[in-house]
Amino acid sequence: MKEEEKIIGRYGRKGPWKVPEGYFESLSVDIIEKLPAHPEKQQPVKLSAWQRVKPYVYLAAMFAGIWCMMQMFHNVSGMGSLNIDNPPEHIASLMSESAMDDMYLMPLSDSDYELIDEMSSKYSSIEEFEKDFGVTIEPQFDNADK
Repeated sequence: MKEEEKIIGRYGRKGPWKVPEGYFESLSVDIIEKLPAHPEKQQPVKLSAWQRVKPYVYLAAMFAGIWCMMQMFHNVSGMGSLNIDNPPEHIASLMSESAMDDMYLMPLSDSDYELIDEMSSKYSSIEEFEKDFGVTIEPQFDNADK
């Protein structure tokens, strides 16, 4: 507090700066004059029906493309081979296709052997298999149970 009193005693309370006469009366007018002209409010552009729907159409096309791509990957990856997870209808359809010819050339995995054991223990003949699944085994596979 002593320092403050020393400063006040030495320089006084009056600052060296002065505001010109009438400055605050003309300040608002001067500021408004210096501002640029207020731009007109832009009217919103009216969108056509296509412009409103276009993002949704693009989104649907993107998902359709992803679905087609996944289907192609699924078909190319060979997921159509026999395994325990496939339903019996799928197995029956594979047996009726010419894919059975290629299956003999593919090496069998452990799950394939488990499937063969399960199917051979469940069905004692091809006729029972045909009856359960409502398919007819082609003549080339008639002697498969021998």
